[in-house]
Amino acid sequence: MTLLILTGIGLMGQTKISGIVKDSSTDKEIYNLNVLMLETGEEVQTDRIGYFQFVDVPAGIYTIKISGIGYQSLEQTVQTDGQTPVDLGNLYVTFNPAGETVGIITLTDDELDADETSSQSSAGLLQSSQDVFDRTAAFELGAYWFKTRGYDNKYSDVFFNGVRMNKINNNRVNFGDWGGLNDVTRRPYEQTNGINPSEFAFGSVGGTTYIDTRPSLMRKGTSLAYSFTNRSYNQRVLATYNTGLMKNGWAIMGSFARRWAEEGVIEGTFYDSYAYYLGVEKKINNNHTITFTSFGAPTRRSTNSPNTQEIYDLMGKDYNAYWGWQDGEKRSERIRKFFEPVNLLTHYWTINSKSRLTTTVGYQFGKDSRSRLDWNHANNPSPIYYRNMPSYYESLADASPEVINMVYDRWRNDQTYSQLDWSDIYRQNYNRGNGGAAYVLAGDVNEDKIWSVSSIFKSELNENIKYTVGVNYQNTNSHLYREVIDLLGGHHFVNYDDFENVSYNTDEDPNRQVGEGDKYQYDYEIHHQLTNLFAQFDIAMGKFDLTMGAKLSNTNVYRFGNYRHEQYLDNSKGKSKTYDFWNFGTKAQVLYKMDGRNFIRFNTMYMTYAPTTDEIFPNARSNDYTVDENNFTQGGDNLKNSKVFSSDLSYVLRAPRVKGRATAYYTKFFNEFEKNFGYIDEGGGSSNLFAADYTYGIDKQFIGGELALEAQLTTTITLNAVASLGQFTYANNPTHQRFSDSRTFNELEGDLTTVGATAPQTTYLKNYRVATGPQQGYSLGLQYRDPKFWWVGFTANYLAANYLSPAPFRRTASIWGGGEPGDFPAGLAESFLQQEKFSDEFMLNVNIGKTFRIGKYFAGISASVNNVLDNRDYVTGGFEQIRVGSLQVLADNPAYSKIFGPKYWYDRGRSYFINAFFRF
Repeated sequence: MTLLILTGIGLMGQTKISGIVKDSSTDKEIYNLNVLMLETGEEVQTDRIGYFQFVDVPAGIYTIKISGIGYQSLEQTVQTDGQTPVDLGNLYVTFNPAGETVGIITLTDDELDADETSSQSSAGLLQSSQDVFDRTAAFELGAYWFKTRGYDNKYSDVFFNGVRMNKINNNRVNFGDWGGLNDVTRRPYEQTNGINPSEFAFGSVGGTTYIDTRPSLMRKGTSLAYSFTNRSYNQRVLATYNTGLMKNGWAIMGSFARRWAEEGVIEGTFYDSYAYYLGVEKKINNNHTITFTSFGAPTRRSTNSPNTQEIYDLMGKDYNAYWGWQDGEKRSERIRKFFEPVNLLTHYWTINSKSRLTTTVGYQFGKDSRSRLDWNHANNPSPIYYRNMPSYYESLADASPEVINMVYDRWRNDQTYSQLDWSDIYRQNYNRGNGGAAYVLAGDVNEDKIWSVSSIFKSELNENIKYTVGVNYQNTNSHLYREVIDLLGGHHFVNYDDFENVSYNTDEDPNRQVGEGDKYQYDYEIHHQLTNLFAQFDIAMGKFDLTMGAKLSNTNVYRFGNYRHEQYLDNSKGKSKTYDFWNFGTKAQVLYKMDGRNFIRFNTMYMTYAPTTDEIFPNARSNDYTVDENNFTQGGDNLKNSKVFSSDLSYVLRAPRVKGRATAYYTKFFNEFEKNFGYIDEGGGSSNLFAADYTYGIDKQFIGGELALEAQLTTTITLNAVASLGQFTYANNPTHQRFSDSRTFNELEGDLTTVGATAPQTTYLKNYRVATGPQQGYSLGLQYRDPKFWWVGFTANYLAANYLSPAPFRRTASIWGGGEPGDFPAGLAESFLQQEKFSDEFMLNVNIGKTFRIGKYFAGISASVNNVLDNRDYVTGGFEQIRVGSLQVLADNPAYSKIFGPKYWYDRGRSYFINAFFRF
């Protein structure tokens, strides 16, 4: 009895706030909008009839904020006495396709677990929204490396509290830096796709993601989750606790995750990752709030090898050349280990009811290491080294059938031959005694120290004109070097290039012994500064909405070498020339609201941008040469800004039971850069050389259309249909050079000399397809959602027009070696230059789930299965090897077309992801 009385007293002064959210133009209830109580940080979603409620609300005055992608936010102030339930009735929000992909979104757990470096990572990462096309491209087509409009990750910007996360070396984002922190990152504060305007940045052609880390904006309470999958990892646990905004003005949130697999779906791979997030927020008063955020994800994972078709035919499509047996355990040579924590201090200043200023200071640091075997005066230990392949022995005139059969047998039955032979590696090092080791496990390391400052001011001139002004500065110091991780039983290693017989550092003792943890081969720093200023105006003019934006930026870069390379005595050590790039951009959007259901939207943008540090210094490990500073440059400075022009035109339909969008788009990139590494056999007496295959002045054209339809067939059944038709091609014949430490042929002087680069020459790439995943994608889905909160969905996907990445060197005049097409066997040149098109493939996906609500407790379980039919013929990507340096080499060695054939990645087959959660 006493307990009941105390419980009743505790419940006094608490009540319920509820309401129904509807579309102002259709009077239809809206499902899955976010409803946030700003004072407590508690968040709920509208159900199938648009209903929401907050329970056990103490007496007080509260602000209810309703938001969702494609709708203008609505704030409603409500007061409760703590006893009488408050029914807000119908709350109407206005649909606005100008921001159709802007707002809080939900991303799949598997997508958020990817990182940019994985060759098999999800192309749909951070591309989901309530727009049916974008959602399907992310969750369905994106599972098979379909990229919306073919854009690379480097054309998308990701911000945490205004601090940009893109890396300076390639402009891509390493999502692994916060991998697993789904409760923090699954609902970005803003998400824009394509060139749609952003509230927080000028952006690029791939869109902008802005994540606000304030605990008060995230779900209050405790969340526990467990996942089981057969993808990169097998298991995941996630635990999150958020106090919400407390009466004393503090809000504290912590999240912890771990993902792991002793062995992944690919043999010889493993995954071991932890992640943490800490957010501390202090609301000083109604005008000032300060937030400190720290997050990171120490990760250690192995990778798998791309292979030629010969290897897949021998060993199957799960074959991985990077591991071998050691003492009864599988050991990989290719391990990536990184930990780059991010720390942010943010001040939110509400100046008045119309103006806000957000300022953030950020610091990110850490180490990213990628291991591989290195050797000195020893043979390549890789099992897929070309001299180990059956096709190599078949090409030898004196190879007997017995020898060839023996090689096939060893591949199929002897794992000391078909995998790395760690025992032999240790044996060879032991036999060297106190001499330099034959093999070591080396790490290519990048240590970044990044300081950032961002300030964004948002205000209104009047009720029809809003504007945003932002400035951000980023200073990056990247220290790059190679170190010895493991001597593998050897005594020491040497800092000497036995291939070219030169010293990597002439300033050090030539008898220096390199031990574990010591640097060798290369050691340099990249200093990079980026300053960016942007402004944007949003103008409402009756049926028309106009958004205009502009940006101005400056990039400042130089290299500082710590080694004096013997081949580049004057261009390797010390500070290089400083490269300074000024850039600008402008963009606009016009939205015509025909009525509350029909809209026309037009976007256009033109911008310039600086080359990345990898593009400025093609062979930065050895020297500071670039395309405008080596002795082969013809016609002046070739190191220029890249440019892009992009436009799209959309019709958007928002009828009560049907939603749709039709879009036509055109994008053209100018003066782009590409770089690959590999050996080239030029034949004719020229030596084999290892080179950076470097192409610049590249123009690319992306043109296509997008169609999407979502039809509510019944109150529980929804039909989705999506089609994406694209054509992504090289639009010109750019310039090609090879940057190499090998003694390369000087085409201007006609002799062999150590020059560091070949003469520029044209590569005939025009009209070749850009290898960026499937250029066409089609999806048809049917989903049933039961009123009792369970669902099941089926989606049929068709991927088409997927191409192999062409090697630019193959399309230069050098490939002819001075000969004519008639000098070679019939069809040889045509087959050599033909770009391979992969087969079109059909994929079936299924998802099912159920959620439960028991009082204040909320739980759920869901499962998704991709590639249900276990299609293993789908090639997700691949590239041409550049080893064959001329048609004469191929004519003399026909087997090279197989030995040095393209390398591919295949889809991993049927995959599943099962997730269970419990929240309170």
